[in-house]
Amino acid sequence: MSNLRSDPRTSDAVRGSGWTSGSPQAEQLLSRLGAGERVELLFVTPGYQGALTARRLLLWRGIFRVRCTELRRPLPLSGSGSRSAFGEILVLDAPEGAMELKLLTRRVASALAAAGRSVAAIPTAHHAAAAGRVSGTPRAEGSTGAAGSYHPRVIRTWQDAELAAVDHMRGLGFADARVTGAGADGGIDVFARDAVAQVKHHSQPIGVGPVRELRGVADAHQHLLFYASGGYTAAARQFADERKVALYSLAESGRVTPLNETATRLSARSAPAPAPASGWTQASAWGRGAAAERASRRAAELDAQRQTVLRLIARVRAHTSEVHALPSNRYTKDRIKALKAAHKLTERAESLLATSRADFQTHGGRKQLIALADEKAREAALKLALRV
Repeated sequence: MSNLRSDPRTSDAVRGSGWTSGSPQAEQLLSRLGAGERVELLFVTPGYQGALTARRLLLWRGIFRVRCTELRRPLPLSGSGSRSAFGEILVLDAPEGAMELKLLTRRVASALAAAGRSVAAIPTAHHAAAAGRVSGTPRAEGSTGAAGSYHPRVIRTWQDAELAAVDHMRGLGFADARVTGAGADGGIDVFARDAVAQVKHHSQPIGVGPVRELRGVADAHQHLLFYASGGYTAAARQFADERKVALYSLAESGRVTPLNETATRLSARSAPAPAPASGWTQASAWGRGAAAERASRRAAELDAQRQTVLRLIARVRAHTSEVHALPSNRYTKDRIKALKAAHKLTERAESLLATSRADFQTHGGRKQLIALADEKAREAALKLALRV
């Protein structure tokens, strides 16, 4: 029986790749390869196992229930060259949404980046015109660094959010911005010589407490920035306006938006004019811009669906609180049973929403989990005879 080490199509790439010859992924890889198709590169990342050939990239995810995604070369890169403290990062624009490959070695990242660049260097007239419309490279709303200084990254974990804040602050001109790391003083996640920031990757709005905490530990710094995925309460906004803290929203697609006057004024600072873009730069920018726009649109749709489910959960819990406030003689066995069932259903809905933000989820997986959460929340409402 052929395996990765004995098959001439994979034997040169398997050594040191982390692949196991007897795994389901290995069996599927051998069954998918053509007679003359050889594997150039095998690699393993958190969440994915990959095989690169001269014609395509095959990506597997899952351990017991293995799913495969196939991308034709040149690879559709929507973000490349980003680095974390542990390895390089590439973002692929797959049919089901953005796929982020993390903790890549330099060799693997270089090979994948080269596979994404194997296109004609001269863009068509349509591509060149589109590139002109997006001004070289896509930038988050409010970003004022030089063109190309901020590339939106998909936000799936709190680590992604902190790295996105670092990128954005560097785009604003704080070139020495960096993640503080574990053990830093409370309230500061990103540090620069003239600015500090706190980053919160939460689904719920940020209250005044964390903003006050940032203000309290950072009085010596000229600029204070706060990045949040779930927005801010009215009290937090008022405090930030009074104490000159710049508030930014951080979307799942990586788009950064200023939310108060301090943030808008900071984002409007002058930046050096970008150098003229080459034809290849314009073509790359057009591709990244289209991919980023599509990812942003998908992320916005998912966020809107999540908010709808969260509002329904809030309604169920508000009604539950009203029922608990009733006199004890109004409780019946059926009512107690309904309350317990509604509580379990809303907890399950919240768990599904949290899982939909997990790093390993694809766009289709996130959409399915949100739909399941909506179903559980509606069932909870029906248990309490609420009109949905």
